[in-house]
Amino acid sequence: MAEVRLDPMTSEEYATYHRDAVLAYAEAHVSAKSWPADGARQRAIDEYAELLPEGVATPGHHLYTAWNGDRKIGMIWFAERPHGADRVAYLYDISVDADLRGQRHGEALMRAMEHEVRSAGLKAVRLQVFGNNSVARSLYRKLGYIETNVVMAKNLD
Repeated sequence: MAEVRLDPMTSEEYATYHRDAVLAYAEAHVSAKSWPADGARQRAIDEYAELLPEGVATPGHHLYTAWNGDRKIGMIWFAERPHGADRVAYLYDISVDADLRGQRHGEALMRAMEHEVRSAGLKAVRLQVFGNNSVARSLYRKLGYIETNVVMAKNLD
């Protein structure tokens, strides 16, 4: 398995990430049929602005650039959130560069993130994944994540 090092994302890296992530997030919602195409991009921009008003300096949010040696392989973002009496990590985004997918970098990236979560004293990792993202769902199951609730929908048009 690949060795992954997580470095805090720089402001310059964040600018590139933000530009690409907003578009990908909007497209994922449209593809999953959870948002209509009309207005999806603006809705994604608004959600990112609410979640990360100070970009990489937003308190309680941890954004990392992932490296294998001197090669950038992707990124990961989690935030500290209350959950009952505990504090947990909520995974907002993970991405492996397209040309490196299928080489177990995602697994290594998740394990590196889990190390950071433990180091921060957090008790668990929670996440949400689009139902149509079978690759991510398979990865999470392989790593021991379980489904705690499922949202289903049916369009009637």
